[in-house]
Amino acid sequence: MSKDFNIRSLILPFIIGIVLGITAKLVDVPYITSRLPIFDDIMGRFGIWVWAAALIAILSKTPFLAAMRSFVFFIGMLSAYYGYTVLFLNFFPKSQMILWGGIAIGTPFCGFLLWHIHEKKHSAAIIASLPFTIFFTEWYLTAFINPYWTAKDKLLLFIAYLCMTFSLSAAIPTNKKRFSCLLYGLLLSIILICLIQAEIILNPYELLLNI
Repeated sequence: MSKDFNIRSLILPFIIGIVLGITAKLVDVPYITSRLPIFDDIMGRFGIWVWAAALIAILSKTPFLAAMRSFVFFIGMLSAYYGYTVLFLNFFPKSQMILWGGIAIGTPFCGFLLWHIHEKKHSAAIIASLPFTIFFTEWYLTAFINPYWTAKDKLLLFIAYLCMTFSLSAAIPTNKKRFSCLLYGLLLSIILICLIQAEIILNPYELLLNI
């Protein structure tokens, strides 16, 4: 019975991954991105995928399920996205597939660690703050580094990342842990942004997305 339950619990994140993967591919067309570039910048970056996988992991009942469910989510998303690319667009983006395949391999470990926000260990709050670090850093670097973005696009992108931030923080148990995760995430993102702008480190988002 337990085995059957575990298998059934993997179906929903897999379907969610497929739906989001197809959505990401469908919005990646000139007609949409030329009018509303925000869709391409949301679906084409790491934030939304980190948000979905982290939310799935935290809402899982055990650390093992957190690892497996976040992994099958990425498998569903990548299968749909690149399956559509190869089958219908006759394009084989080898370097991107290798990059995202490597990310997918690491998701079980990340999901396993994120689930431990349910425990009282202080280190769990630091680990759970990393998705927020990605949200804050990616939003700033996307909205304010690109000189062609309008105020409307920046506002829409801010709303999108704000929704991801609040929905993920709502899944974290207790207000104290939510505050700790948000605070750590904000501090880490400020440090990362300062290092990037000072050219001490390269912008990892641009490097990975331009592979």
